[in-house]
Amino acid sequence: MAKTDDKYEWHIGLPPPVLDQHSAVKHSIIESYVSRYIETVMSRAIIPKVTLSLVDGFAGGGEYLSDTTGGSTDGTPLLMLRAVREARAKINIGRTITPREVDAEFFFVEKNNDSAQYLHQHLAKRRGEGAIADSDYRKVRLRNSSFLDELPHIVARIKARRNGCRSIFLLDQYNYHAVPMRTIRWLMSELPGAEVILTFNVDSLMTFLSDSERNRKPVRAIDLEQYIPWERLKSLKTAQDWRTSLQRHIAHGIKVETDAKFMTLFFVRPQASNSWSYWLVHLSQRYKAHDVMKALHWEHSSEFGHELEPGLFMLGYNPRQDEDYSGQSSLLFDQSGEQKCVEALTEQFGRLLVDKRQPVTVAQLFEENISNTMADESRLQRVLRSMHAAGSIAVSTKNDRQRRPSKIYLPTDVIEHSRQIILT
Repeated sequence: MAKTDDKYEWHIGLPPPVLDQHSAVKHSIIESYVSRYIETVMSRAIIPKVTLSLVDGFAGGGEYLSDTTGGSTDGTPLLMLRAVREARAKINIGRTITPREVDAEFFFVEKNNDSAQYLHQHLAKRRGEGAIADSDYRKVRLRNSSFLDELPHIVARIKARRNGCRSIFLLDQYNYHAVPMRTIRWLMSELPGAEVILTFNVDSLMTFLSDSERNRKPVRAIDLEQYIPWERLKSLKTAQDWRTSLQRHIAHGIKVETDAKFMTLFFVRPQASNSWSYWLVHLSQRYKAHDVMKALHWEHSSEFGHELEPGLFMLGYNPRQDEDYSGQSSLLFDQSGEQKCVEALTEQFGRLLVDKRQPVTVAQLFEENISNTMADESRLQRVLRSMHAAGSIAVSTKNDRQRRPSKIYLPTDVIEHSRQIILT
C-alpha cells in the first residue's frame, strides 16, 4: 500500500497496509500503557470513577495485516478501546454491587477521507464482533480533519468535562515534522493532566540534515532549529559518535520546547540488520506516569534501545561530554544493559550525594534524575539498596530513625552519603 506524507493509505474494498514487527511492538506498548494508566489511577479501591479522554491524532484506518501471520490486526484506535475495556474489567474483579466507572471519551482524527471512512467501517465491524464495548463505541468522536485543525476543539471539549483533564494524546506521525513542539507545550499547559506519546523519526532527520535553507525549514517549523549545531554539523558528522552527540541536541530541544517535566525517549528497535528508525517519546508532568511508561520499555527489552550513557546522561551540548564519550554501542533493555545501568548509577549517585553535601529525600533524588537515565524506579531502588548495603550511604525515615538495607525505600526516606566512605 502506498505511503503518503502522513502514514499509510486505506481504501474500502482493498486490503489494509502491512504492519511490520517493530510497529507492532509500539502498538503493544500503547495498549498496555492505556490499560496500566487506568489501573494506576484507580489503584486505591475507594476511588469510584476516573474520567479520561483518549486522542489518536493520526488514527489511520484502524486495521493492518500482520507481517508475521498475514491476518488482520487492529490499529491504535481499536487498541485504545480494547485497553479501556480490559482495565475496566480488572478494576472491577470481585465487585458485585457497585461497579467502578471508567468514563472515557475517544477522539480519532484522520485527515485522509478514504482512511477515515475505512476506520469508521472497521470500528462498526469490531463493535459487531464484540471486541469493543457498546458504551465506549458510543463515545467515539471520529474527525475527518487534520490534527492541528481539530486540536483546539478537542481541548475545549476535554476542559468542559467535569474532572475530565486526564488525557492521553497519541501522535503517531509518519514524519518528524507534523507536530510543532509549541503545539505540545500549549496542549500540556491547557491540560495539566495531559500526556503525549509521540513518534519522532529522528533517524530520517539526522541522516539528511545539512546546513541549508531546505533542511532548516522543516526543523524551524517544529521549533528545533536553534538546537541544531549548524556551524559544527559538517565536522560533527565525521566523528565516530556523531549520532549520539546530535541526539543530545535534538532530545534537549524536545524537552525544553514542550516544557515537559518528565520525558522518556528510546529507540524502537527494528528487525534484523535494519538501522535504528524512530524514537517513541513520552511526555508528562507526572513522575508516576513516566515510571509506568519506562517500566513497559524494560518489559519489551528486546525491541527497545538507548544510545546515550548507561547511567546518568546530559542532554544538550557539553564539550567535555562529547570529548569523553567512549563510543558506547547501543544499549538494549536486557540483563546486560540493566547491569551496566545499575553499576554506572551506583557510582554516579555516590558522587552526586557527596557534591550535594546535604541530605535529600528519595523522592527528590529520583524525580531530579529519572528523566536522564534509562532506569525506572525499580532499578533506582536496586541502586539505593546496593549503596546502602555497601555502607556508602545512610538512610533514615522522616522521623530520623535509621533504616536497614531494604528492597523498597519510601519517598520520604532521607539519604546522605556516609562520612566513612571516601569516593576517589
